Amino acid sequence: MSMYRPSLKSGWSLILLFILAVILFLVAHNSHVHIKAANYDEKVEAAKLMKTFMDSLKVELEARNYEFDPIDDPFHTGLIGLRLSSITTDRGLLSDKQAALNPNLAAIFIEEFKNERLEAGDHIAVGITGSTPSANLALYAAIKVLGLKPSIITAVSSASYGANREDFTWLDIEAILNKKGLIDFSSSYASFGGKDDLAIGLSDNGIANIRAAMARNQVPLLMGSTLEENVDLRDAAYKELLPKGKRYQMFVNVGAALANVGSEPNARLIPEGLNKKLAEKSFEREGVMMLMARQNVPVLHVRRIQRWAKKYDVVSHQQEIPTPGEGPAFSRSRHNIVVASICLTLLLAAIIVVIVFDRHDRRFMANIVDPDEEL
Repeated sequence: MSMYRPSLKSGWSLILLFILAVILFLVAHNSHVHIKAANYDEKVEAAKLMKTFMDSLKVELEARNYEFDPIDDPFHTGLIGLRLSSITTDRGLLSDKQAALNPNLAAIFIEEFKNERLEAGDHIAVGITGSTPSANLALYAAIKVLGLKPSIITAVSSASYGANREDFTWLDIEAILNKKGLIDFSSSYASFGGKDDLAIGLSDNGIANIRAAMARNQVPLLMGSTLEENVDLRDAAYKELLPKGKRYQMFVNVGAALANVGSEPNARLIPEGLNKKLAEKSFEREGVMMLMARQNVPVLHVRRIQRWAKKYDVVSHQQEIPTPGEGPAFSRSRHNIVVASICLTLLLAAIIVVIVFDRHDRRFMANIVDPDEEL
């Protein structure tokens, strides 16, 4: 059996075949398809709604001649507060507050809620502080989009760079969003926050400013004489706010309000994310989340925003606020398998055609070149 020996015409065929292979490779390499993430539509809607929240607050603050800090708050959002004020309880990380200036954070809460199969009309208990207002906006956007029913209690005081301006607390932010018709829910109760949830360490002026914020926004104060009393008051308030015959499908804690987490060590030790086995653990001091856990309510604990942003691929950019609905959290680019398969099929077909026609030339054409005769 003699080996196949190509003719001179095969040289041109191989050149054309090479060119075709390069073209098909480039077509396949540059053909992509975008794979949408689970719950894509809700995530995009929530991200766009959070951006609307941010834009609306900015317009409102500009109308009030609010002075934005060009260094700490370069995008003029108003969501980066002061380093120190009369209602500032402890030190906060500016980088964390800036990382939260990202509308796509709303997709994180959509993901967590959907993973627990929460549906429109489900009741959730919410405990937040004024420390990271952007994270609160992300949560509220997800709640609004999914049609959840939140019972909200806010610790009004704030860490550095949060909602710690006396005339622009988290309760004031809620009021603006409600006035503009962007949300139809808000805090049902508020507390001082800070040490023991009693604002221990704040000046009389600071406490007066917190009370003033509650008064102008008509939010009742929850205050006992000890942290334990405050935890019990919150627990009773959540039960009061829940319609008869209903149960909370989740308790969401954003931040480290002591009435919610029990103690500062607890805030660091409790795993961030969804906790379903919190009731099995023992804590020296307990907060609302432990009480909820013992009632078989899943607990979602969110504290360090930068960790969440990295986990869900919604990292912020230093140069600009990220575009809502764009990034790996929403869709990922993949090579188009269909196009690649078609290109491969065409290349194989071309190779077969070249071989068939070249063999035909060897057998039936007169101008066959025998390499052995040329030696």
